[in-house]
Amino acid sequence: MFLNSYLKKIPLFSSFSDDQLDLLSKAGIMKNYPKGSTIVSQHDPGDTFYSVVSGRVKVSLLHEDGNEVVLCILKEGDFFGELSLLDKEPRSASVISLTDTSLFLITQGRFKHLITSNSGILEKVLQGVCKRLRDANETIKNFACLDAYERTLLVLQQLSLTQGTRKGNYIEIFHSPTHEELSKAVGVSRETISRIIQVLKKDKQLISYTRRKIIMKA
Repeated sequence: MFLNSYLKKIPLFSSFSDDQLDLLSKAGIMKNYPKGSTIVSQHDPGDTFYSVVSGRVKVSLLHEDGNEVVLCILKEGDFFGELSLLDKEPRSASVISLTDTSLFLITQGRFKHLITSNSGILEKVLQGVCKRLRDANETIKNFACLDAYERTLLVLQQLSLTQGTRKGNYIEIFHSPTHEELSKAVGVSRETISRIIQVLKKDKQLISYTRRKIIMKA
């Protein structure tokens, strides 16, 4: 019952009926990963969908020159690998656990067996995947037109929406990324991020930035 309630909170499955959620929970499995585990590696074959039940993971790209670009940090309720339910293309990014993490997994084989008994599940998953792709395209379009300051502010604003808690006129973001992680997400050096954070504080967009918590103006 706990798993069904959890799955209902995931955007990809939020429109599922109770019977569909029950089928889904029985088709998947739970798996635990210690901190620092590589869950999937960029370019590896992919055939499994993952959702974060507890903990945090980072999604990153590793370039040929060895530089890492962190695309995002995922927490409880977030998911990745949804396209692997539909194709077997190589992974486009690596995913590594930042803390001890529990994930819900469903393989493509189990998913295909599931949709043969309930075709409505496929339609709802496809709708969710299409919405996610449209949102990603919009983010990429906006990101490409911004300078480093604006990109940093956008990343922090996205964190405030996905991980923030409103406290009066402020938003608190717990388990904040380090300056190094933020620099990789924005695509600039750590030194540049440190300077931008100071400017954001001066501009009153950012109140406090520590390793454990960010406080932003609402």
